[in-house]
Amino acid sequence: MDKPGLDEKVDSLIEGGIRILNKAYALEKKPVDIGHGVLLYPSEFHLIEAVGKNPAENMTSIAYRLGVTKGAISQMVKKLEKKGLVEKVRTPENKKEITLKLTEFGKEAFEWHRSLHELMEAGIRRELEKMSDTEIEAFLRVYGHLEGMLDRCIEGYR
Repeated sequence: MDKPGLDEKVDSLIEGGIRILNKAYALEKKPVDIGHGVLLYPSEFHLIEAVGKNPAENMTSIAYRLGVTKGAISQMVKKLEKKGLVEKVRTPENKKEITLKLTEFGKEAFEWHRSLHELMEAGIRRELEKMSDTEIEAFLRVYGHLEGMLDRCIEGYR
């Protein structure tokens, strides 16, 4: 059998990427109950994680970190406030600037999500340990290029 050419490799990479994006999109629609009868969506967990890891960041920074608009963050914060997971906090230095604080329930959700990520990341670590630094750097360059492509597509749709 012939070794795949560059075109076949590019096609395979794009097809795999589309499959991954479709699966991630499907997963984003599935809520999870961590044991309190409150359903949380993955996008909400991502916001909880961002707040838990970066408590001093304002909502604009968190929106940038998550790759979403400030409006999307505001809507999600309202939902998480109603569910009792986050609280808005005005910074003493600038009354217009708002940071977010996890409630006790929010901290519990943060820890639940963190342990889930630890399991997922263990498999990725095992694969990365098999790769050289050069291979990892090449992978990250391609990953960055794919993200840039998606950014340009998003801009083109606005």
